[in-house]
Order: sequence, then structure tokens, then C-alpha cells
Amino acid sequence: LGLIIAAILCYILSAAFRPAPKIPLYVGDLDEYPADSVSKEFVNAKFFDETANREIETLPLQVVRGAGQDFTVFFARSTNPAQAILIPRQCIVEWEDSLAQFLELCAGSRWTRDGKHAAGPAPRDLDQFPAHVENGKLYIDLELEKGAAHP
Repeated sequence: LGLIIAAILCYILSAAFRPAPKIPLYVGDLDEYPADSVSKEFVNAKFFDETANREIETLPLQVVRGAGQDFTVFFARSTNPAQAILIPRQCIVEWEDSLAQFLELCAGSRWTRDGKHAAGPAPRDLDQFPAHVENGKLYIDLELEKGAAHP
């Protein structure tokens, strides 16, 4: 009887310490994103932004689609903590077609189409969310991958 109770307690306690299952977040349908395009999206999701040190409820995103079904989804806020606290709608990283760069106008940081730091005070490349396509829909995982620091 003692072994049965111990086994039940171990099962219950192990469940309490298991990570919550990852639920992908829907971003949009594939036909919303033409090949070789950059599109801005706002997605409702509670997310703790470590750079801004606060929880936000609306994620500003920049969705980059390549020639096929390859997607990169950037968190459309500066990697500079001073500007990151101003989101969700104030210092959003915007795509500028004429320059073929992402721009953050509050402090002047710029990044290339692949999220690499190009200029300005931002300390690293753009952060991104892992993206995947399933049944004609684009999803992200809410596990932010921080951009690489630049020298």
C-alpha cells in the first residue's frame, strides 16, 4: 500500500513540475503573405517581454516571406531596452521598401531584411519567434529567440 501511495504522489508531483504544453499562436493564412514580401501584423497574446521588462498583450510582428514557404517572424520592437518599453504601438520597427531595411524611428536603429543590425543604438539583431506552416496557416511559438549581439 505504501508503494502505491508513493507512486501516486510521484505522479502528481511530477505533473506539477512538467512544463506547460506549447500552444502555437496563429498569425495568418499563407495567402495573406505574397512571396518575397514583408508584412506587419498585430497579434493578441499575453507575452512577457524581457527586454522591456513587462507583459504585453499585443505583439507587433514583421512577417518576412521568402520565395517559397519559408518565413521569418520578427518581434517588431527595438532590441534597445530604452525603446522596447515604448511598445506596443509607439516605437514599432517598420519595413522601409525604398531602403530595403527595417527602421525604428524613435532612436534611429536599422536592420537588414534578415534582421541583422545595420545602424543605430540597438545592441543586437532583431529578435524573432520560431515560425511554422501548418494546413495553409502561419503559426509562431511564443519562445522568443534573441538576436545576436553586434560588436
